[in-house]
Amino acid sequence: MASNRLRAQPFDCMQHFYSAVQEPLIRCSVRFSSHLNEDVLKRAVDLSICAVPLIGCCFDKVAHCWRKRGFTADNIVYLVEVHSGDDVSDRKLLLSSIDSTREPQLKIFIARGEQCDTLCIIISHMISDGAGFKDFLYLFGDLYSKCDKDRGYRTKPKYFGKRDLNQLLHHFSLTEKLRILFSRGPSYRPDPAMILPIEGDPVNPIIVIGRIEKERFTGIVNFAKSSDASVNDVILAAYIRILHKVTGCVDIAMPCPVNLRKYKKDDQTCGICNLTANYFCHVNVVSGESFGDTLEKVTKQMREQKVSDSCLKGPMLYHLMFYMLPYGIVRKFFYKYSPVPVVSYTNLGILDAAKFNFGNLTVDEAFISTAVKSAPYFQLSVSTYNGCCVLTSSLYATKEDRETVEGFFDLMENELESL
Repeated sequence: MASNRLRAQPFDCMQHFYSAVQEPLIRCSVRFSSHLNEDVLKRAVDLSICAVPLIGCCFDKVAHCWRKRGFTADNIVYLVEVHSGDDVSDRKLLLSSIDSTREPQLKIFIARGEQCDTLCIIISHMISDGAGFKDFLYLFGDLYSKCDKDRGYRTKPKYFGKRDLNQLLHHFSLTEKLRILFSRGPSYRPDPAMILPIEGDPVNPIIVIGRIEKERFTGIVNFAKSSDASVNDVILAAYIRILHKVTGCVDIAMPCPVNLRKYKKDDQTCGICNLTANYFCHVNVVSGESFGDTLEKVTKQMREQKVSDSCLKGPMLYHLMFYMLPYGIVRKFFYKYSPVPVVSYTNLGILDAAKFNFGNLTVDEAFISTAVKSAPYFQLSVSTYNGCCVLTSSLYATKEDRETVEGFFDLMENELESL
């Protein structure tokens, strides 16, 4: 008899550790110009489970492993009738939760309006990071396209591949691994004063959305090129400057997620998994300094870390401990030395319109967002689709908190627009 148990990777358990502070979930909103076919969508979901079997599993937090539960699309996809253009209903669906110990690791709502549909896709961060989620979305859209074109399509996609960190580390020699382990990585000591003035409301999750439309975003891209910086550097510099203005904090330390898939070989395929570490941007903001001065500091630090392998040190140490020490000790060590940052930033990158398609359906808008934070925790998430950059922050908030975050986003957009 086949075992119903699947091995959990160290990064899976790390995201479970985070659940002490936040629900480890990633979300994607996809608005179409028309209606999709619910039956076709469900068949695409069932086929996607073949490539990513953890979708149909529950996490066993006692044995810290995955248990197969035989979930299908009927347990994952929900059709909800909404009024056309009802962003409030769409956002409430997008903020839905997943109990990773009892439910499938994927939840999809079809928010059906009179003229068009919006997909609200929620996935457990325990099985995927942002880059892996984008790979899943491309696969999902491709399966929908194939099932829509051929209503008898039943070809199962291949299993996506390995999910462990070693798939990247085996490229390094023993000497290189030791050099990384004994290297001195950047320190992360955030100023306790760097906290936004939000109170929080544990029963009221909200998502605040800011959009930088295509024409304006093109201007930011051009500014970044002329400044010999990345677009991410520009957005991060703006974020740091507004944090300085709002909190009065001068010494700002910011963790910035890095996709470790940059270490894979060109022909290598990674599974849907978590392969993320952090760079750390530590900037001292001088009152009255120009945007260019702040950007120069950010770019210098990010460049230094991009050419270094030091971002691998933390993941390597964590994985060594995970396999060498009792689970309870690893968990305690993690809570002590790797706490969730109170104020954070994540750029989920570009959702490629050429790869993300649903056959004859037109995707009018899409963005990715992250976990719902509880006060005082706050995160800015950034994603781009079809030339439009979307800023989001999800949090449990009061009405006044919403106004505070909306004001923060206004300042961010004004800072970027001034470029």
